[in-house]
Amino acid sequence: MIISARPYPSIQTLFTKGDARPPKFEFYSLGREALLSALLGLGLIKGDSIAVPAYMCSSTIQPLEDYGFRLIFIDVDDQLNLPVDNIQTVSAKTKINALLLVHYFGFLQNSAEIISVCRFLNIKLVEDFSHSFFSQFLADDIPFDADAKIFSIRKSLPIVDGGALRSRHAEYSVHTNNIPCVSLLHDLIYLFKRLVEKLVTMLNINIYSERISRRKQWLSKGVEGTLNKHACQPSLQLKKYLCNASYLQTAQQRILNNFNQLSTPLEALGFDLLHKTVKPSDVPQALVVYDHRGGLADFLRARGVGAWRWPAEEMPEVVASQLDKYPNANYYNKTLVLLPIHQSISNQQINYMIQVLSQWQKR
Repeated sequence: MIISARPYPSIQTLFTKGDARPPKFEFYSLGREALLSALLGLGLIKGDSIAVPAYMCSSTIQPLEDYGFRLIFIDVDDQLNLPVDNIQTVSAKTKINALLLVHYFGFLQNSAEIISVCRFLNIKLVEDFSHSFFSQFLADDIPFDADAKIFSIRKSLPIVDGGALRSRHAEYSVHTNNIPCVSLLHDLIYLFKRLVEKLVTMLNINIYSERISRRKQWLSKGVEGTLNKHACQPSLQLKKYLCNASYLQTAQQRILNNFNQLSTPLEALGFDLLHKTVKPSDVPQALVVYDHRGGLADFLRARGVGAWRWPAEEMPEVVASQLDKYPNANYYNKTLVLLPIHQSISNQQINYMIQVLSQWQKR
């Protein structure tokens, strides 16, 4: 059995008339474009300092460095939170112009204290919901206290684009133009590829084997091209999903059910879970387990389960090379494994993951 790391397109949703208004976002092709645009919209200029969690993906923050911002890394604590004390300590030594707060894996951090400190220190705050779209999409009209929120909706929906931005300050907003984020052809090619992928997995061809994974990594190098700092029109497929409240609500519920159905048996098997329960405000991106022995992700992928580590090889080099300065970020990068629980996963596939993970525990 092959279990995809990503949800599959819903043909029914794509051919159904929308029953809701799309969220009030400014759209971009990628979340990293939304992040760069947010910072520029907040008035930051080249040479300004951006504080970011050390537990981070380099592809997200590299455009900031390329633009001319100076990055300051702050290690997360043993609960994946960004410690307020560390923010204050760093700001006492060097000027921080903006801070990026990441809500990891669909679980929202308590940001009230960080917001308060940022206001006191005159630091612009951008909240990163790239892992947490489903935990936030129903709240798109609710006022918020951070200066901006960014999203990478393609991590939650079967789409090719999905960068999005909301700003608390109307004067900072970048007006959306009529240029599409992706071409219609690109949009259709993505849909075709995903449907082919689904057919291949139905034939029990393991798309997560080491050989195929290496091939996909090689083909993906340099594909995404130049970043666009200007807002654009979302793809047709993204519009369809965002305007279909029934699909979004059903997807949320399916994800929560999958989390509950998988987490309880894994605890019984002796697995250590990063999050054992889910708050009412949270919709997990994945079920995250500790791999204290090493090799769990490879074990699962060899058996067709699209598990992954994050950020894995995309950990920023300056963080990966300084274990003593960023111990928690490096520890999490080495030990956390993410199990897929998205809306396309069936009960049968949940049971298969339990069987495979039971085999791992017996090794």
